This record gives sequence, C-alpha cells and structure tokens, in this order.
Amino acid sequence: MLDKLRDRALHVIAATPTCILSTTGPAGLQASVVSCRVHAAQSDPEQQQRVFVFIPVTSDHLFNLEHCPEVMLTTPQWQLRGLVGADQAAPPEVTVIECQQQVMTFQVTPVQMHIEPTGEGSHRETIDFCPRFQQREVRP
Repeated sequence: MLDKLRDRALHVIAATPTCILSTTGPAGLQASVVSCRVHAAQSDPEQQQRVFVFIPVTSDHLFNLEHCPEVMLTTPQWQLRGLVGADQAAPPEVTVIECQQQVMTFQVTPVQMHIEPTGEGSHRETIDFCPRFQQREVRP
C-alpha cells in the first residue's frame, strides 16, 4: 500500500518539469524556480525515491546546501520536503531541456509529500517516505 502511494507521489512530481526550490542557511531564506526530474530506475528501488533538481552554479542555494541539506520543493499541486545529497552527475536518461545556464545536479531524497486536493470532495493527501531518511542528521 505504501509503495503505491509513494509511486503515485513520484508520478505527480514527474508530471511537473519545474518547481520552486526553497532552502535556508547562511545565505538566508532562498526560493527559486528550478528544473526537476524523477529518476525511475527499475533496477535499484532506492533510485526510485530520487528526484533530481538542477541548480544554477551562481545560486545562493549552493551556499545554503553546504550547511543544511533540507529542502522544500513546491508547485501549486504539491509540496515535497526532502534531503539533498551531494552534487553528482544525473543518469543519462535524466536531462534538462532548454537549460539556459550552467547547473549543478542534486538528488533530493523525499521525506514527506503533500498533494493538494484536485476537486470538490477531495482532500489534501500526505505521503511519508522511508522513515530512515527522516532520521538523517543535518551536517554541521
């Protein structure tokens, strides 16, 4: 049951090519529109829980992420709380379309997602991802 909910959450994210990335840290509260992609590698279940974001190399988000890996990704349809991993090359099947500037690629490990109601009679949904990611310590 939980796997179906998590898969649904990732399908909702995959339908959105951009989102607002929010970070906090020494550079203050930052919010910017960034490209995002879901990596759906079938061979590695852990990879299915990864969302890639592409952050411009001149962004203050990078300074914040050095100190605090917690991020919030938002769109009008959903909100995702997650933890960012180290900068790494995206798998070949994950591409940025029409990227106007140089970017760094980060993986976001989902912690919790809220999906907004889509119609009358529907309710806001909350989906929790693997609890072991919620226990991850923040770097000093």
